[in-house]
Amino acid sequence: MKDIVQEVIKILGHKFSGFADDLIGIQPRVEELERLLKLNSNDDDFRAIGIWGMAGIGKTTLASVLYDRVSYQFDASCFIENVSKIYKDGGATAVKKQIIRQTIDEKNLETYSPSEISGIVHKRLCSRKFLVVLDNVDQLEQVEELAINPELLGQGSRMVITTRDMHILRVFGAQLSVSHDTCVSYDVYEVPLLNNNDARELFCRKAFKSEDPTSGCLKLTPEVLKYAQGLPLAVRVVGSFLCTRNANQWRDALYRLRNNPDNKVMDVLQVSFEGLHSEDREIFLHIACFFKGEKEDYVKRILDACGLHPHIGIQSLIDRSLITIRNHEILMHEMLQELGKKIVRQQFPFQPGSWSRLWLDEDFYSVMMTETVT
Repeated sequence: MKDIVQEVIKILGHKFSGFADDLIGIQPRVEELERLLKLNSNDDDFRAIGIWGMAGIGKTTLASVLYDRVSYQFDASCFIENVSKIYKDGGATAVKKQIIRQTIDEKNLETYSPSEISGIVHKRLCSRKFLVVLDNVDQLEQVEELAINPELLGQGSRMVITTRDMHILRVFGAQLSVSHDTCVSYDVYEVPLLNNNDARELFCRKAFKSEDPTSGCLKLTPEVLKYAQGLPLAVRVVGSFLCTRNANQWRDALYRLRNNPDNKVMDVLQVSFEGLHSEDREIFLHIACFFKGEKEDYVKRILDACGLHPHIGIQSLIDRSLITIRNHEILMHEMLQELGKKIVRQQFPFQPGSWSRLWLDEDFYSVMMTETVT
């Protein structure tokens, strides 16, 4: 009886009906990912897709909903959450153990050597229709060392990778195309920010628990949404923070947020910054403090004069979803701009003379007149 129950749970465990309906704007995005996976296609070749976007935009949530909707169609499936952390703590072997635990009833994995773990993955998954989701990959070797390739898996197998770094997806896609004779289809889905209607609906769900919110708070909603700029994480966090507070408290909170952004949001975004090369960090901070909205060529000339190698540096920031180029202008999400300014201020928040950059004329004037610059 126990074995029967476990088998039923395994079959039904990923069919969470209604889960996707509770997430704002998720339905069309999941449908687009399903289209890219081509699960109903007569072509049974291996397919892989990348889900790419800035921190806090909902990549993991999107991949989770997709997994819950389609995993029952495979002989074996696994969702490896936060590959970056697992790999950092235990290398590729730790990731492979997670794959084995979720797909094969294998016990006492701690007694096996790394080579034996690799052998188990290869032998047990060989020729099976397999779905693997690798969430939050931030280094190329985290994918490469798993050595999960079309020759290893059965027909109809699928791989999904979520990452903040387009370069990982680009290189991995090139490797699939060059290294294997099997026909491999590979697409990248760029996760968009919430549109105005979806952002408003998500915010109202978090901020207004009562059926009759006060008119004063409702009037301030556009200002909050302008601050969050369609980033789901920011919309959720700020909405939850403002819930049950009155209009005066909302105004004070908005003023504080503009000058001292929420730590929960900043901590998530800062992971992207910390993964940058030292020169790329400097470029990021320069753009956040001075160059948002400026022409790309103009900014590159200045950064080049500073010895920061902007041709590779700016592309790295684009790949990591930290900036975008539109109409030859460098654009940055307001939350990321606030992150940059916070990083500059954080050690000496009230001592502009100790900051590495000054971007407000009043701070510059004060520092120059009082001769406090260090």
